[in-house]
Amino acid sequence: MADDKLVVAVEGTQYTPFAYLIPDNDAARKCLASLGVRHQQSAPSDRDAKVKHQLPLYFEVAGSGHNGSWKLGKGNTRQPVDLQLCSSRSRRIKGPVLGIISIHPQSGAIMLQNVSQNHSIIYLHGNGHANVELHYQEKHILYMTRNHLRFGPLHYVLEFCVDNESVISASRTDYIRKFLYNDEPPIPLLDPLPKPTHLRIGDVILHQTVSKGAFGVVRVGISSRSGDVVACKTVYCGQRDITSVKNEITFASMIPASTVGVMPLLYTWCEHGHSPPCFDAEIEAVHLLMPYAPLDFSRAPWPEIPPATRLSLFRQLLEGLRTIHSAGIMHRDISLRNSLILSLDDSKPQAAICDFGKSKLGSTGRETALGPQVYIAPEVWRRGGYTNAIDIFSLGLTFLYTFGPLRGPVHRMDESGHKLVLEHLTSLQGQGYMPAQLGALLRSMLSWDPAERPTAEQALDHGAWREITATAPDHKRPSSESSFDSGCAAGSGRKRVQRSDGPSPESPPRSRRRGD
Repeated sequence: MADDKLVVAVEGTQYTPFAYLIPDNDAARKCLASLGVRHQQSAPSDRDAKVKHQLPLYFEVAGSGHNGSWKLGKGNTRQPVDLQLCSSRSRRIKGPVLGIISIHPQSGAIMLQNVSQNHSIIYLHGNGHANVELHYQEKHILYMTRNHLRFGPLHYVLEFCVDNESVISASRTDYIRKFLYNDEPPIPLLDPLPKPTHLRIGDVILHQTVSKGAFGVVRVGISSRSGDVVACKTVYCGQRDITSVKNEITFASMIPASTVGVMPLLYTWCEHGHSPPCFDAEIEAVHLLMPYAPLDFSRAPWPEIPPATRLSLFRQLLEGLRTIHSAGIMHRDISLRNSLILSLDDSKPQAAICDFGKSKLGSTGRETALGPQVYIAPEVWRRGGYTNAIDIFSLGLTFLYTFGPLRGPVHRMDESGHKLVLEHLTSLQGQGYMPAQLGALLRSMLSWDPAERPTAEQALDHGAWREITATAPDHKRPSSESSFDSGCAAGSGRKRVQRSDGPSPESPPRSRRRGD
């Protein structure tokens, strides 16, 4: 077993290895012995004879591959390798380079990639009880403490030094910053080294629980094939939950994964391994895989977020809602918690609507068991039917609540609750916390009469967005000079058209104000 506590001198500086590549059969041991590879230490006699020849890896000593990755194989004068498995003249393996060990820039996962067209690489038990065979250009994270690998006839174990986690974590962060040009360290919820508590479900290695409730549990993990950070929502689905879970899967799958402002559903499967889930058991674990979002709108540090970034996040949700409505879907559960933030990077902020469990096809409805009551548009409670304008109202409230809570309790959006909402909006504008154009847009989205609310398309055409550019993935950096204390020009001026023949109140509350 590798000596986890060993500190090694490399070029006069002492470093702690994060892993060793150790020969695991006679052929591999003979190859390393023939190369004269011996990992020196203060007391070599204490080491097991089987592992006196091994190849250490250090974050401080970058490899010769792209972005400091480590090349492994037999090498030659034209294509040297960092981890030499056998003599360059050996016939045991073909070609100078077999694989590359790299670090994923976001998750920090250790990745193994096959770069040989002559050999496959076998990762023993890489898929739980089954082996993983990596063909040319295929990748897989090394997620076990001891990873058994087969390079043709040569058997090796890549073993992590788990007793030095804090030192290795700091070294990995420095490596990612220096060689991968990423100043953001991997998220704290991801462990830097393998642990027995990690859970493999499908092609995901789950690290820690993010949230849990009556619905089930959400865990953060790493995709075993890509190394990307992902979230896995596991729903323990009983018979009464089937409709909601099917809705979430069906409607999320209708939206293209590249859509701005909508959280993509990457994959879904049940505990029996079926995709889509079979729903055969009385209580069945259903897994929904999606990109990891570190924040939702209820937990975002809004006072610290630049105004242009805030506007960009708002606009992306509107773009997402436009796509949802264009697909003929009513979401019916838009709220702070269902508005996720994937990135707060000023150059590329990302937000997305999630959770289609309450959604339905069509532009009208009558059901009242929707999302949280405080977000539900007033016409829902009048039981005369409603249109997809309820989503506009809920999104307007979501935007408004990011500026702070209301001054009084609102349990249901009746006339008194609506009055508090508009008073809060007026107060924010009066104190300079919200520019006039954004305030005008929110006031129209929060109209008591659903026929007076803009469609998502019309809201996107409003002048409130003048300070930012398009929020597609290649959008330009928003202006850092924008301020919520500035600007009070009129709205876009386009005449708002009624979205539907949905019900209008016979007597809207007297506090309702109109405006663009």
